[in-house]
Amino acid sequence: MIIDGNIIKEHVKNQCKNYQEQLLGKEITIIRFNPPPNLRNSENLSERQKSLKGKYEAALVSENQKVATFESFGVKVNRETLSPEDTTVEQFQNILRNLNDNENVKAAIVQFPIPSEFEDSLEILSPEKDIDIVREEPNGLFSAPATSEGVARIVESFAQPDSNVAVIGGGGFIGNGVVNYLREKNINCFILEDGDDLTRTRAADIVVTVTGVPGLATPYILPEHRLVVDSGFTPGETKQDFPRGDVDKSAYNIPQNITPVPGGIGPTEMAILAERFIKMELGIELPEWNYQQLVQEQLERAQIITPLAKAILATTNSNDISRSPAENLELFVLELGDYKLTLDTEKNIFMVSRLQEKTLLIQENLTANQIEINRGLIQQDVINIQQLHAQHRIDIQQNNQSRGLEQ
Repeated sequence: MIIDGNIIKEHVKNQCKNYQEQLLGKEITIIRFNPPPNLRNSENLSERQKSLKGKYEAALVSENQKVATFESFGVKVNRETLSPEDTTVEQFQNILRNLNDNENVKAAIVQFPIPSEFEDSLEILSPEKDIDIVREEPNGLFSAPATSEGVARIVESFAQPDSNVAVIGGGGFIGNGVVNYLREKNINCFILEDGDDLTRTRAADIVVTVTGVPGLATPYILPEHRLVVDSGFTPGETKQDFPRGDVDKSAYNIPQNITPVPGGIGPTEMAILAERFIKMELGIELPEWNYQQLVQEQLERAQIITPLAKAILATTNSNDISRSPAENLELFVLELGDYKLTLDTEKNIFMVSRLQEKTLLIQENLTANQIEINRGLIQQDVINIQQLHAQHRIDIQQNNQSRGLEQ
C-alpha cells in the first residue's frame, strides 16, 4: 500500500479549523535563504553542489506547503526570503530578535539549508517560538523536528510488539529524533549509516531512511518489509523530472507499505507543524492519529458519498452541467452546494471536490470500479451529500409531476 500523507494532513487541518476563531490575528514567520550565487548556474556544478542546490529548491517547495497548510485554518504567514550576498549575519540576527519581540508572531521556522555563516545565529531564536526545533535543542514542548516526529508516528501506526526498526541515517539530527521517539515508545530500533552493510535491514520488519541520498535503498537491501518510510527529497535536475527519495523506484512494489516521494512524509510534516501550532498557542493537544485507522475511516465515508454523488450527476438535467473549454470537452462539471462533481470521460474518472478549498476529496477509477483517493472527508461531508441527494430526488420528482400535469 502506498501511504498517502495527505490523508494525515487533511485530517489534522480539519481538526485545526475547529479553532479558527481563536487563531484570528495569530501569525507565523517562515525564513528561507535563496541559493548562494555559486549554485544558481546549473552548469559545471560538482555532484555535491548539485545536491546542495537541490536542497535549496526543496526548501521552497516545503515553504509553499507550509504556507498553504497554516492559511487553511486562518493563521497569517509572513515570508522572509533572504539572499546570502545581500544579508549580513548581524541583519539575520536582528530579524530573529524582532521575531522574538513580536507578540503577534507565535512561531517561527527557518527553512534549511542555510549558509554556514548564519547557523550559529539560530541560537538567538526564542525556544518558545521554535516550532520545528531548528535550534537543535528541545524547548519544553517538542524534542525533535516535525519531520522526525512525522516519520516516527507513521512507524508507530504500523509497529507491532515484536517490531524491529532499522533507521538508515539515524545518527543525523533528523534520524536521531526518529530513534529517540521510537525508543521512548518502547519500539526496538537500530541505526545504520550510508557506508554500513545495509543488508542488515533484513533483520528488521520496518525500515526508515533519512539520508537524503537518492536511490540509496534498492531491492537488494529491501527484500521484504512490513513498512518502509522514505523521508528523502531530492528535486529533479529539470522541472520535468520528478523528485527522488532515498528509496529507488524499483523497490516500491516490495514492501507491504511504503511512503512515496512526493506525497508521503512531506504532507505528514505539515500535519505535525499544524498540531504543534495549536499546542503552542492554545495549549490544546489534538488527539493522536493512527494512519491505518484514518484510512479505514476515510474509505467508509467515501463509500457512502461516492454512489450518492454519482447518482446526482447522472440524473441532473444536462443544461445544469457545465462543459469545460473546447480543449477539454471530456469534462462534465456540476457545482452543488459546497461541492464540485466532475466526470472525466476520457480517463473514466469521477471526482468529488470541496469548492472553496479546491480540495480533492474522492477520486474513483470507473474502469476498475475502485476508489483511488479518499482524503479530507469529515462526517459533515457525509451528511451534506446525503441531504443534497435527498433534495435532488425531491426536485426530480417535482419536475416529473410538473411535466405530467402539462401533458
